[in-house]
Amino acid sequence: MSKTATIIKTIIRILIGLMFIVSAVLKIFSLDTFEIYIYSLDFFGFVFSGFVARCVIAAELLLGSFLIAKILYKPTWWLTMAMMIVFTLFLVYVALFRNDANCHCMGELVELNPAWSIVKNLVLILLLLLIRKEDDWHFRGKVALGISLLVASVAVPFALFPMDSFYQIFSREEQKVDMAKFSQFMQDSTAQALQLDRGNYVIGYLASGCKYCKISASKIHTIFQNNQLDSTRLVFMIWGSEKSVRSFQEETETQGYRYESINPVEALNIVFGQFPTYVYVHNGQVERVANLRGLEERYTVDFLSQK
Repeated sequence: MSKTATIIKTIIRILIGLMFIVSAVLKIFSLDTFEIYIYSLDFFGFVFSGFVARCVIAAELLLGSFLIAKILYKPTWWLTMAMMIVFTLFLVYVALFRNDANCHCMGELVELNPAWSIVKNLVLILLLLLIRKEDDWHFRGKVALGISLLVASVAVPFALFPMDSFYQIFSREEQKVDMAKFSQFMQDSTAQALQLDRGNYVIGYLASGCKYCKISASKIHTIFQNNQLDSTRLVFMIWGSEKSVRSFQEETETQGYRYESINPVEALNIVFGQFPTYVYVHNGQVERVANLRGLEERYTVDFLSQK
């Protein structure tokens, strides 16, 4: 093989490896929305969707770094090719049966629709074929580096960005509302008109410009959608300008739920300034209070299924 061909193949291999690593990092930056996207496919429950999301990120980090370092090259190459084929077939399904503006292959910072992502994957598959006949790179400390990369690839998505279920188990901070202020809210004309004192409801206190409020709204909307819950049982109490509220609804695709404006001072007093806050109410009485991480699919379904 000529020196030029060797250099070209080296560049291709490093670029593919970097592409995988960049893809993983971009997913980490928007991990919440990546989890919600996987959950929205309705293949898995929310907890397992979070696990799958982190497995994808860990695999991309590991395969990308192993390609660059030429560690276990042949198994790495085959796994990378298999991953690209599976992802491409999945994107074909998404392109045919869903209307997704962003398939989250590169997170939220770089939006790619399924069609363009399929093109990207096909280019990567062709490039992978060009570097198929390569061998391991032998160097001192190769085993130690391989183990370190494996540990780091798993630790970054799972340990540094733990799943919500682990947060719920180990978090000692109890989400609260000011019960006196909440009781006043339940007695005012807005709450009375909504008849929130009869039956089970989830009341979300949100700020229209809050990033985490938007993520939480998308999350609970997907829980309602996937479990076919009654949309009238979810009420968003939101503060912000009319324009920002409309933008909030469009971004989170929650136009089908009840929105009520709330004075920001009143909202701040009720939830101690913590947005988002979701209050689970049974016949006007608070049963549970949750933030973004505390929203649980199983509890929400069971709570709203009660008579």
